[in-house]
Amino acid sequence: MSYEITPPMPAFEPPPPPKKSRTNAIIIGSAVAAITAIIGVGVTINSSSGGGSHKAEPAASGPASPTSTASPDIAQQFADWRDGGGIKTLNTLSKDLSAVSKASDPVDLDGLRDSCSTLTADVEAAQDGDPFPDPATDKRWNFALEHLANSATACTTGAVGNDQASFDLMASEMDIGIKHLNAVNERLDEVLGS
Repeated sequence: MSYEITPPMPAFEPPPPPKKSRTNAIIIGSAVAAITAIIGVGVTINSSSGGGSHKAEPAASGPASPTSTASPDIAQQFADWRDGGGIKTLNTLSKDLSAVSKASDPVDLDGLRDSCSTLTADVEAAQDGDPFPDPATDKRWNFALEHLANSATACTTGAVGNDQASFDLMASEMDIGIKHLNAVNERLDEVLGS
């Protein structure tokens, strides 16, 4: 499954003064919709694994193994990560991103500030979780979380100052985070046979 994000156009002229922009809402909304769809793929890996909490919990895993093949041992370790809090983290991030999307169209600066600060806190909690069982997936997960954190920070800054440049940074960082999350979800699907 392929997701396309419309990156912000490079500015060759000084940007106009900040104003409520339908284009801005579309960029933010489409980026959030795409990342929510990607996270939804990971969430469907095991829909029977709870996920009612709205706060991210550190993802637990079994003992880390530096293998990159989908052996029964690595599959169990991935399942342990998922069942030990990983699915709750993915569900929480999905809910947070949905809240950002809702506040993006029509633009609600107070709603964006609140939803982006919640996303920031939940990404920070996810960053404190256990690593993925294989180093390559763990690296992509950490990149995804890093770029989502940058996106959420830019979103909060943009919402506080109604700053288009911050919203453009938000969309760019979200695009990068989406690419890494997509790679993580593909690996989860591969290992867990979904």
